[in-house]
Amino acid sequence: MATNKTTVIDTDLITSSIKKLAAIVLASLLSLTLVPAVNAETEKDAAEPEVIIKQDGDKKISEYYVHGRLVEIKVEPKNAPTYYLIPSNNGDFVRSDESQMLLPTWKILEW
Repeated sequence: MATNKTTVIDTDLITSSIKKLAAIVLASLLSLTLVPAVNAETEKDAAEPEVIIKQDGDKKISEYYVHGRLVEIKVEPKNAPTYYLIPSNNGDFVRSDESQMLLPTWKILEW
């Protein structure tokens, strides 16, 4: 004689388990995304220079300050190559063809 077996599924239990799991996953994802955002904001404030741009005749002069200290001057003459003035330890400025500042850069497009 054949017996019929019936399985009873408690849908309320499954629904509540799925909701709990979804809440845990969401909380985990939020905690992972918030921590880097706070750290990135702190690093941005610490590393991003304040730039003051001046026009001196046919030269554009950009002064870069970090935490109120002058760290570099970029001089862009109208008919000559750009150069940089970097403060030395003795208070004078040293001329350079390249910037000494470490600024974040991203490659947007390359072909």
